[in-house]
Amino acid sequence: MNIKGIKNILAVAVMGFSALCFTACSEDAPIFGGSLHPDNPNPQQTTQADYDGILNKIYGNLALTGLTGPHGNSDLPSDIDEGMSVFMRVVWYANELPSDEALCAWLTDAGIPEFNRGTWGDNHALLRGLYYRCMFGITMSNFFLENAPSSLDEYSHKAAEVRFMRALYYYYLMDMFGNPPFITTVTSEAPVQASRQEIFNFIESELKDIIGEGAGSDVLAAPKSIKYGRADMAAGYMLLMRMYLNAEVYTGTARWQDAMNYAQKAISSGYTLSTTPKNGYSAYQLLFMGDNDSNGAQNEIVFPILFDGELTQSWGGVFLCAGTVNAADVAAYSTGMTSAWGGIRAKPYFVQKWFPNDDAPTGTPADLIAAAGDDRCLFMTQGHELENTAEDKFENGFGYIKFLNTHADGSETHNAEHTDYDFPLFRLAEAYLTYAEAEARLNNGNVGTTGLNYIKDLRNRANANSNLSVFSLADIEDEWSKEFGFEGRRRMDMIRFGNYTGVRRCWIGGSAAGGTMPAYRNLFPLPSSDLVANENLKQNQGY
Repeated sequence: MNIKGIKNILAVAVMGFSALCFTACSEDAPIFGGSLHPDNPNPQQTTQADYDGILNKIYGNLALTGLTGPHGNSDLPSDIDEGMSVFMRVVWYANELPSDEALCAWLTDAGIPEFNRGTWGDNHALLRGLYYRCMFGITMSNFFLENAPSSLDEYSHKAAEVRFMRALYYYYLMDMFGNPPFITTVTSEAPVQASRQEIFNFIESELKDIIGEGAGSDVLAAPKSIKYGRADMAAGYMLLMRMYLNAEVYTGTARWQDAMNYAQKAISSGYTLSTTPKNGYSAYQLLFMGDNDSNGAQNEIVFPILFDGELTQSWGGVFLCAGTVNAADVAAYSTGMTSAWGGIRAKPYFVQKWFPNDDAPTGTPADLIAAAGDDRCLFMTQGHELENTAEDKFENGFGYIKFLNTHADGSETHNAEHTDYDFPLFRLAEAYLTYAEAEARLNNGNVGTTGLNYIKDLRNRANANSNLSVFSLADIEDEWSKEFGFEGRRRMDMIRFGNYTGVRRCWIGGSAAGGTMPAYRNLFPLPSSDLVANENLKQNQGY
């Protein structure tokens, strides 16, 4: 399906009905509240768009998949599995499973074996879901920006938020697919293909404009001045910062100083690291718990993907909690959920960042944290083996139990089958490490005083050794993995450090001994279905 098909879906979906709220249930939406037309939700009879509802849907596209939660009435074509097309879920699979961090045992799920093995092609089910999920978000954003009246309450902020969301969707297309179709209006015309450089330039211009560095009047709200879950100016800094950190990959031209500058803007924006433990949970663990919108972690989370076990149900949040444990794990270390799917576990390379001599003790995450002296070492080794000798056996590989449905304040979870935690798409710690890395890149690989202090802050928070005087680029790469392991970004960091392709890893190629991926797999292919539908598109090299 090309963007014409997405436009047709939008024409039906966007014209006012309650399911366009950010919640997939029949309750008030988390961001703006209310349903679009509670008195008459029939889209055949109600033709007046509610632009707050459309904005909710643009945000909700990150977490939800259709008009009924947790599934049913999908936004995307029926041949794309709805539960497996949640934006954050497919982004996670694509960034983690081919990397040195994670392996998945669910070999009967379409697309999982190819991610494990680095053998995906242009008809890959999960990549199609990701591609069309982004295009759907872009199309809704275009519709809002073309049609929302300037009389809309908080129009300037809301229009800027939609431009941020459109830039975010384009960022993921640029990062993962390289040269996607590009369009900023709702039209039946097939979009042209843009180069990675052109998409980069567009995102840069949009973000600078909405953080007040351009001539436009649409400006994001000041940091922390609007409701949690909405994009504020700090979110704009963070996306610019991330793009500049990877600019050499995207455009061939490094932008390390710009990455440092916007990292510092984010650090100075008023967000703060989560540093206060609560009820026996470490300050780091609070970031990934069912009440991370209120337990103190919300002060670090600049831009979350919102979930709620009752109000916002999808299979996006569940898989990172239920999927990383089996029944025996849960019996020894509660996740706050009744489900234990037992599929996603760690590769040995990830474990070796803490235990390079393969001497991790047998135990629960509490035991491993004590042994490593690092609150981020959240491995379950009891009942597990280090090596991934069998691709389809969850116990072949240590568990990594990072996301919990438990509430640190002891309150009940909203739903034991669906997660309450919000996924931290951008959190302040990323700015700390971005500054440190960019500083090192500009200083012959040596972190300066400011960057080193930022690294010490993160390690202090994790109760890890912070008595550092030297920190190399190789150390920084490991620190990215320690701090952000299983957060759906590892592929991006490995590409930037030059060891994603051409480096042997287990199960790449389809065997436990593993293999290497060729350089062209730094990019994913455009879906063959869109190439057929849009003659303007050319496939990425190698596919």
